[in-house]
Amino acid sequence: MLTLLCVCFNSKVLAQSAIKVNGSVRDVNGSPLPGSTVTVKGSSVVAVTNANGLFNISVPSSGSVLVVSSIGYITQEVPASSTTINVVLADNSKSLNEVVVVGYGTQKRSDITGSVVTLSPQRLDSSLPNINIAQAMEGAIPGLTVTQGGGGAEGSATIQIRGQRSISAQNNPLIILDGIPFNGNLSDITPADIGDIEILKDASAAAIYGSRGSNGVILVTTKIGKSGPPVISYDGSYGVDKLSNIPPVLSPQAFYAYKMVRNPGAITPSETAIYNAGTWTNWLNLATQNGERAQNTLSVKGGSENFKYYTSLSYLDARGVAVNDNFKKLSSTTNLQANIGKWLTFGSTIRLTFDDRSGLPAYLTGDYSAFIFNPLTSPYQPGTKTPTVYPWPEDTYYANPLSPTLASNTNYQYQIYATNYLEVKLPVQGLTYRINTGVTHSEQNNNTYYGQGTKIGFENAGEINEAANVSNSYTIENLLNYNRDFGKHHIGFTGLYSYENDIVNNNTLVATGFPNDVLTIYQANVALLATNNATYTKATLLSQMARLNYSYDSKYLLTVTARRDGASDFGADNKYGVFPSIALGWNISNEKFMSDITPIDVLKLRLSYGSNGNQAVPAYSTFAQLSQASYLNGTTTAPGYIPTTLANPLLHWETTTTFNAGIDFSILKNRITGTIDVYSAQTHDLLLKRSIPSTNGISSIYQNIGKTANKGLDIGVNTVNIKKDNFSWTSNVTFSLNRNKIVDLYGTGKSDTANAWFIGHPINGNFAYKYGGVWQKTDNLTSSPQPNTQAGYAKVVDVNGDGKITGSDRTLIGSLQPQFTYGFGNTFKYKNISFYVFVQGVQGVTKQNSTLSDDVNTAVEKNTYAKNYWTPTNPTNDYYANAQLLASPIYQPNVYGVAIFQNASYLRVRDMRLAYDIPPRFIQHLKISNLRIFVEGRDLFTITPWKGFDPELITTGSSATSIPILTKEFVVGLNVSL
Repeated sequence: MLTLLCVCFNSKVLAQSAIKVNGSVRDVNGSPLPGSTVTVKGSSVVAVTNANGLFNISVPSSGSVLVVSSIGYITQEVPASSTTINVVLADNSKSLNEVVVVGYGTQKRSDITGSVVTLSPQRLDSSLPNINIAQAMEGAIPGLTVTQGGGGAEGSATIQIRGQRSISAQNNPLIILDGIPFNGNLSDITPADIGDIEILKDASAAAIYGSRGSNGVILVTTKIGKSGPPVISYDGSYGVDKLSNIPPVLSPQAFYAYKMVRNPGAITPSETAIYNAGTWTNWLNLATQNGERAQNTLSVKGGSENFKYYTSLSYLDARGVAVNDNFKKLSSTTNLQANIGKWLTFGSTIRLTFDDRSGLPAYLTGDYSAFIFNPLTSPYQPGTKTPTVYPWPEDTYYANPLSPTLASNTNYQYQIYATNYLEVKLPVQGLTYRINTGVTHSEQNNNTYYGQGTKIGFENAGEINEAANVSNSYTIENLLNYNRDFGKHHIGFTGLYSYENDIVNNNTLVATGFPNDVLTIYQANVALLATNNATYTKATLLSQMARLNYSYDSKYLLTVTARRDGASDFGADNKYGVFPSIALGWNISNEKFMSDITPIDVLKLRLSYGSNGNQAVPAYSTFAQLSQASYLNGTTTAPGYIPTTLANPLLHWETTTTFNAGIDFSILKNRITGTIDVYSAQTHDLLLKRSIPSTNGISSIYQNIGKTANKGLDIGVNTVNIKKDNFSWTSNVTFSLNRNKIVDLYGTGKSDTANAWFIGHPINGNFAYKYGGVWQKTDNLTSSPQPNTQAGYAKVVDVNGDGKITGSDRTLIGSLQPQFTYGFGNTFKYKNISFYVFVQGVQGVTKQNSTLSDDVNTAVEKNTYAKNYWTPTNPTNDYYANAQLLASPIYQPNVYGVAIFQNASYLRVRDMRLAYDIPPRFIQHLKISNLRIFVEGRDLFTITPWKGFDPELITTGSSATSIPILTKEFVVGLNVSL
C-alpha cells in the first residue's frame, strides 16, 4: 500500500508508541474515494487516500479517533480500534443532513421548504468535458430546459426554468456565481472550476432574490480548498466535431434542370458555362470543416483548518464547423477562505478571463448561406485560392459565402469578476453580520477591416467597422443572520439590504473610402465618410429582504420571506414592488409512527405560495426617446431627431404568483431517492410590447397588460440498482411537463391574430395555413376552394369549411410547447472501469420545417433542399410540383405559401463515456495519486421523425438567425492528481 501524503507530524503525539493503521475509504457503491482526508482527531497527523482509496497512518494509541472526510460526502469519526479499518462514506446528495446553498446562506436539506434541486455530480465530472455549464444541465434537472445554439466554436445556449411566463419580457433565469449576480456569458464560467450547482425553482426558494429571481435561479459555486497538503490536478481533453443531420440539396445537375423547368429565361451565361464545363461548386464543403477543441485545466487546492485555497488556470482552443470560426479562452480562478481569529472570516474569489473570437466565419445563414448557395458559381479568383467577392458575375447582390474570410478581424474581450466577503460574529450568540461585494468589469473590442475589393458594395473603397463595449457591474449586500436552537425549536433569520448598479458604454465607428489598405483600421481620419455612434445605459436595483426560518423538532418547518425591490427601469411612482412568500414543510419520516416503517428512510412534504416580480425590459422604457436623423440644409448637414418610443410613466412590475407542492423521499436505505413537484403560476400585469397604429411613426409600446398561466410537473429519481464488491450500477431519471397559456391580453377577452397570441393557447404557437398534401388528378379540381387549382398544387385545408381559402383559414398547428421532456443517466462501474451513458429527449413538439420550402426567388437564384416532388408520374402527397408544368413556368404551385410542419420530438444519446483509473502499482513511482483516461462521445445517436436539420436547435419565425447544425463529438482526455 502506498501512503501518498502524511504530513505535519506532531512530535509530542508520536513520541508515544505509535500504531500503524491501514484502511480504505469507499462510497456506498463500493467505489474507492481517492483524495479523502484521514486525520487523527485532536492532532495534525493527516493522510490522504490514493487512487484506490487506500491509506495508512500512524496513530498514538488504540484509543485514537480518525476523522474521515471527502468532498461531497458525510464526514465520519471512526475509532482506531484495529490495525485495519474500512470506512464507507455516505453521499451528501442522498442525505438530509447535507448542507445546501439556498442563497444568502446554507440550510440542511432536511430543513428546506422550497423547491431546490442539486445537479447530479456525474454531470460535473471532469471526465465529462463540457464547453459551458448549460451542457452539463441539459436534461439533468427536472423543469429546466436547455436549447443549444449548435455548431459554433464558443457554444451558446438558452435556459428556461419551468417554461415561459412572459410574452415580451425576458424569461432567462438569474445566475448567481459565488453569491453575486452574474451577467456574462455561460462560456465564461469554466466547467472544471465548478463545485456545485443548485437550481431554485419555486417562488419561496427564489423569493430571496426578488425580481432578479422571477424566472428561477441557478446558484453556481466554484471549488474551494480543503484542509490537507496541496493537491495538484490536471484535466485535459481533445475533441473533434463532425457535421451530422445535414439534409441534401439539389445536385448541380438537378439544380440546373430545376431552374430550366422553373424559369429557363433566368439562366445566365456564367451559369451555363460552368454547367457545360462541369466546374460547379460544392459550397458546403468549402465553407465547413471538422470542428476541434482542446481544453486544459491545471489546479491546486489545499489549506489548513483556518486557511483554504483553490487556484486554477484553464485554456480552451476551439474551432467551429464553419470555416474561420475560432474561439480561444484563457481564464484563471482563485478562491481564498481565511478564519481571522474566532470572530472574523474573510473570503475572496477572483476570476480573470480573456476571450479571443477573432476571425469572421463563412456564411452559413441568410441569403449567402453555403447550404443553399447557387452551385453554378465560382468560389475563387481565376488561378488562385483567393475567394471572389461576387461569385456570380450577373447578380452582384449575392456575396461569396467565403467572403468574410477576406476581412481582417480582431475580437478580444477581457473580464474581471471579483467577489469578496467579510463575516463577523457579533457578541449575541448566533448573530452574524456579513458584507458581500461583487465587481464585474468587461471590455470588448471588435475591429474589422475590409480591404478594397473584399466586401460587397465597397469594391474600391475599403471599410472599417469598430465596436468597443465597456460594462461595469457593482453589487453591495449587507446581511444580518441569526441562528439559534432553543430546545426543539430552531429559529433562523436573514435580513438584507443590497444595491446593484449596471453601466454599459458602447462606441461604434464605420468609415469607408481609403487610398490603400496599408494602415487597415488605423486610418479612419482619412476616410471619405465616417460615422460614429455612442450609447450609455445605466440600471440600478435597490432591495431589502427579510427571511424567517422556523423548525420544531426537525419535523415541522416554516419559511416566510418578503422582499422589496426598486428598479430604475420604471416610472418615478412605480419603481418599488413588494413580493412575499410562505412555505411549509413536514418531515413525516421523523414522526414516531414512522419508526416501524423501515423501508422508508425519508419522506418530506413541502408546500409554498408566493410572488416574484419581473422588470426585464430595456432601460429607459418609461421615457419618450429620440433617434438621430440628420439632414442636408443646403450644403450643410444639420442635426435632426425623430421620436422612436412613446413615454409610459405608468409602467410597473410584472408579477408572478406561484403555488408549489412537493415530496422528497428516500427508501430502502437510500437505494431510491427523489423529488416530485407540482406547480401552478399566474402572471399578471405583463410587460407586453403592444402593437399600435403607426400613423404617428411608432408601431409599438411597452404596457402592463395581459395575463398568463403556467403549470407543470417535475420528477427526479436516483437509484442504486446493483451494489456489489466490484460492480455497481446507478441511475438518475428526470421527467418534466409544462403547460403555459395566455389568459388575457388587452382586457377585452379577444386574441391578437397579428402577433399570433391566442387566449387559452400557449404563448408561442404555429399559426398558419394547414398543409393538406397535394392536389391529384383524381381530385375534383373544379370544386376546389383554391381558384385555378391544378394537379400538383399544394393543397390548403379549408379550416372553416366556407368553400374558399382566406386568412380566416389560418389555424394553430400542433404546439411549440412539448408534451414532456426527460433525461435518463446510467453509471456502471467494474473495478477500475466506469461507463456512463446519458439520454435526453423531448416529446410532442411541432415545428415548421424550413427545408421543406423552395425559397429560391422567381429567377431561382438559390439552391433548395432535395424533396420528393410531385410529378405526373410520381403523384406523391409529400411535396407539391417544383414548377407549374401545365401553365406559365414562373407561376408558383404554392400560391398561398403554405408551410409544412412536422413532429420535432426526439430521443438523443447525449453522452457516452468510458473511463479507466490506472491502478496505483503502475503509477506510484511517478508520485501520482490518481490517473484516469477516458473517451467520450456526445450526440452520437438521435431517434426522431423529423426530416432535416436538428429538431432541438431549429427555430421558427423571422427571429431565426442560425442554422441548427447538429454535430457528433468525439473526445479523449485524462485527469491527473499529484
